Amino acid sequence: MTSETLFNLIMTTGQKNPAILMIGSEGSRNDPTVKQDQYQDYDITYFVSDADFPTFEQFDRNHFGELMIQQILPEKNQWCWLMQFMDGNRLDLKIQPVSSVPAYLAEDTLNTILLDKTGVCTNLPATTDRTHWIQHPTQREFDACVTEFFWVSTYVLKGILRGELLYANYFFGTIVREELYRLLSWRVGKDTDFSLSVGKAHKRLPDYFDGLECLYDLSDLTRTGLALSTALHMATELLPSLSHDLQLTYDVATVDRATDYILQKL
Repeated sequence: MTSETLFNLIMTTGQKNPAILMIGSEGSRNDPTVKQDQYQDYDITYFVSDADFPTFEQFDRNHFGELMIQQILPEKNQWCWLMQFMDGNRLDLKIQPVSSVPAYLAEDTLNTILLDKTGVCTNLPATTDRTHWIQHPTQREFDACVTEFFWVSTYVLKGILRGELLYANYFFGTIVREELYRLLSWRVGKDTDFSLSVGKAHKRLPDYFDGLECLYDLSDLTRTGLALSTALHMATELLPSLSHDLQLTYDVATVDRATDYILQKL
């Protein structure tokens, strides 16, 4: 079925089921900054009466499409099914008690109510991605990021020197690159008055920085070394102006020692 047909089915299912009192929607389809496309999920929550909620563990989902694969996540105060269908549609469907609606709306500015049989949720504000905007770091957060970046860079170096590609790549990809992206995100945040998000998995950072693709060529020890060297240069070039503009400090001497040590060994 088409994406539009699935959406209509989601709505009519909620309308026809007397136990479903509200239909919530969250995620990228409510984000005005995201370009809509065929790959977007539907993130939907059916809110049911607190009395009916325990029975919805067995909620029939077969009519939404032919399943390819699903994950079932029974979390606190909700049922959650992540469903990928053979027709290309994806639906993340949650069931929550209606008493959780105030917390749901307060949790994320992308969350909204599409259908309300109770008449309680009126005049809801337009959805925005404000909840996901880059936040000004605290001194403690800044210290932790800088320390983790340079500390774990020595792990990557050790892996390279030992000839352990998978070890080096693991620490580079999971920690060093991620901490660099925190620094880059704070640079974007400061430059834009902390008024936007760079998206899930930092996907909008290439809009602000060139050359990030070279941080992903880890196919051999030489290339991992080049990626580490590039990350170090990016961080050390960024830190003086970033710390000044954020009015935060870092241990310059330690950063210089660590950088010199790693680059001399590479």
